[in-house]
Amino acid sequence: MPDTLAPPSIITAPDLRFPRTLLFGNEDQIYVGDTEVHKIFIFSPEGTSHTSFTLPNTTFPYLAGWRDDSLVVFAPESRQFHFVVDTTATASFTVTQAPVNSLQYALASESGLYLKAVTSDTTHFLWKLDKTGSPTQETILYGSSWKHSGLLREAEGRLVSLSGFYPWALYWTENLIEEPDTLRWWGFDSPMLRRTYAFEQGQGRGPPLITSAAAAAGGFWFVLNHRAGWVRIDIYDTSGMLQYIFVEANPGYLKKFYPIDIAAKFNQDGSYYLAVALRAPTPSIRVYRWIPPKQG
Repeated sequence: MPDTLAPPSIITAPDLRFPRTLLFGNEDQIYVGDTEVHKIFIFSPEGTSHTSFTLPNTTFPYLAGWRDDSLVVFAPESRQFHFVVDTTATASFTVTQAPVNSLQYALASESGLYLKAVTSDTTHFLWKLDKTGSPTQETILYGSSWKHSGLLREAEGRLVSLSGFYPWALYWTENLIEEPDTLRWWGFDSPMLRRTYAFEQGQGRGPPLITSAAAAAGGFWFVLNHRAGWVRIDIYDTSGMLQYIFVEANPGYLKKFYPIDIAAKFNQDGSYYLAVALRAPTPSIRVYRWIPPKQG
């Protein structure tokens, strides 16, 4: 049975329009990339204060992650990675191999820099990059763009490729040569899965978006399970087995309700912070605190 989420802290700002990507900072600040006003916001943990900045010649800032003390921002139009300290880009490079009109997903972590390019064809690309933007590893991804359209994450020291249209995550090895291990979200339930199955049988124009994002922290995966009107977070262990289901209190139908990203942070006291970005009905960030039940 689903459990009810405690009421969240709700963070807004007058110029927040399309919060597309989220990251937690070292001191629990919440970093938000807004792809409509092309700003990067930094909110205090309580959301009581914030600052914002832009990067020169950068539109649609995509927060890729952290490398050492640098916030790494990817700009898909220019195919550039920017390394930002405080609010200034100290280094940048361009990934010329990425097809110009592709969907691009970036990840920066202590294990490396990665870029996935999903095209309108059946051939897609995944690269590991060096500090100049040159690929050190490359693999070609085959199949429908629906299979590969999704964020890049890191879990257990491995690169993970998500799909927004299928209930699974693909774990890659460091060399990107071996076939990835598939981690299925066992227990994932959605009223839209019927349309997914119909698409697999050649019916319909495309599968529905069932999960826009997932985040790994501690020993769990936190998966946004799309519902038309309320936040639902499914929590899985590292084997992909469903452990908990959380929904907001008093859920109600609202067609234009778009949670778009989730960030998770494991705290020293054993609790977790979960931040969810909403594009509509009101651009905002909802921050939840979860304490796992004691086992045994």
